[in-house]
Amino acid sequence: MNDVTEDCSEYVVTANEVLSGDTVFRTADEKWVRGIDGAAVLKCEDTGFVALGDAQKDEHANIVMGAYLVEVSRESSAIRPVHIRERIRALGPTVRADLAQVAQGFSTSEVVDQ
Repeated sequence: MNDVTEDCSEYVVTANEVLSGDTVFRTADEKWVRGIDGAAVLKCEDTGFVALGDAQKDEHANIVMGAYLVEVSRESSAIRPVHIRERIRALGPTVRADLAQVAQGFSTSEVVDQ
């Protein structure tokens, strides 16, 4: 018997909005929002790739560009990107706290905390 467990990390789909260049996240109802807290959290990479395929239709329609999956974790009810690059994209710049888009439950100082 093989006890290999499938990687079931959680993911969200992100992209950049064509008109504004803003970072956006795909919702469960297939819309795009600027805050990561509104993103649909997808279980397992396979589910994420299905959602990514759907999101790429919006790329062809020039609504967004560069859609891809971001691994996330949940802390309380907040969604937090696992990797620092994605935290910065989701929460805003690290040098000017006044420009940061603070996600639910996190302060701007937590953008770079690891």
